[in-house]
Amino acid sequence: MNNKGYVTVFVTLMIVVMLVITVAVMKITDESGAKTKAVSAVSSAMSSEKANYNRFIFDRYHILLLDKNASGSGEGAMEQGIEDCLKIDLGEGFSVNSVELSGTKGILDNTCDEFKLQIKDNFKYQVVEYTVDNILKKTNGEDEPIDNETINEIDSDVNSAEIEQEDESGESDEVDGEEDSSLEITVEDPRDELKTYVLFGIPALILPDDAPLSSNIVKDAELPSAGRPKNFIDEIKTEFDDLDRMEIDSVKGHGWTTNLVTNAEAVMYSAGCFNCLTDQKYDDTYLNLEMEYIVGGEETDAKNYKKVVNEILLIRFGFNLAYILNDSQKMKKCETLATLLTIEFPGAKEPVKYLLAGCWSYIESIADVYRLLRNHKVPFIKSSETWVTDFHSLSNLESLEGETSDDETGLDYKEYLMILIALQGNDMYYRMLDLMQMNVTQPELEGGDTTFRMKNAITAFGVNADIGYGSKEFNIHEETGY
Repeated sequence: MNNKGYVTVFVTLMIVVMLVITVAVMKITDESGAKTKAVSAVSSAMSSEKANYNRFIFDRYHILLLDKNASGSGEGAMEQGIEDCLKIDLGEGFSVNSVELSGTKGILDNTCDEFKLQIKDNFKYQVVEYTVDNILKKTNGEDEPIDNETINEIDSDVNSAEIEQEDESGESDEVDGEEDSSLEITVEDPRDELKTYVLFGIPALILPDDAPLSSNIVKDAELPSAGRPKNFIDEIKTEFDDLDRMEIDSVKGHGWTTNLVTNAEAVMYSAGCFNCLTDQKYDDTYLNLEMEYIVGGEETDAKNYKKVVNEILLIRFGFNLAYILNDSQKMKKCETLATLLTIEFPGAKEPVKYLLAGCWSYIESIADVYRLLRNHKVPFIKSSETWVTDFHSLSNLESLEGETSDDETGLDYKEYLMILIALQGNDMYYRMLDLMQMNVTQPELEGGDTTFRMKNAITAFGVNADIGYGSKEFNIHEETGY
């Protein structure tokens, strides 16, 4: 009987131990399952919040942004939204003690790094019409038509002529005689004619009648680019009375190839997403000349248009001057006219000859931009067949529009804008975000949000959540992003 009692006690103890172990395992399993459920619920709630991305910006610009200000409700509203999702997903037995946002990544952080990354990723899925490779192909990667050797040759030619004239003047001083009045010839200086058009304003002169200039004004207090300095555009000195200054102007539009290659993805993205004077993709934008705004950063379409025209003139002037200096027939015309203009001061003939070549190159540049603004393509490197002006062509620009047929190897207006955008460095990213914010905050825009600000736009965020389950508390940290 005693042995049976010992067996009963032993079996009872074993059952108790097994029950304790079973209960402990069940509790651990339950808590582990509860934690797994809590982690899954946090991840699900964050995914739900990510689904609140700004749909207008995504549909039009292919950029995923989440407004942590929750359309004006404040950052707390986003935390409350996550908490509400958790309560629904977790159900009974759980308590949501706190939810806090942590570790957000803003679209403006670190010089717009997140924006740059999304632009880069965008090219895995987008087919672009305007490419940097096409521009480089059309231009042969040539961005410096006037080199130091050419400038030195001009200076040497002028200096040699001055020395020769001094020698001739010394010999003529020994001869007395009356001046020959038959040498008094009246000839019109094309530089004087150019002044008339410059006073009127070249950009205004060549503006198309149907140019879609918006009357809206940029108020930049809360824009991403607010506080950043605006770029200064140095215009060509159009008097053409200073050879040194003309030589300086001839190289101002150079050196853009490296920038174009370095910023290729952003440049192509801008061409695909934004309006310009010759390509109005959308009719509901705050500014109509959007690519021009990326270049100029000014408060109106009119001012940005003027900046762009002057910058394209700089580029075209250098290449046109490089061509005319190597065209013997055109330089002969410049020399003949210079001889007539300097008949009383023959020592000035050589510099005037080159200044007239510069004046003619500028007139050709105006004609080039005139045609570009009307959606024509202009050969990047001119030839005798594609040169369209004479010294007096500004009086009848309309006749030049059909002077030469469009050459597919030539650049169009939008491609010049791409070159100019490439020169803006990081400013281009801030100005693109400016345009997105200005467009999405228009009160009349369907799908817009007047409270949206890029400073509140995030692309990734973390959450710290304290979740209770019975006597246990889980501290959960999760991160997510687009």
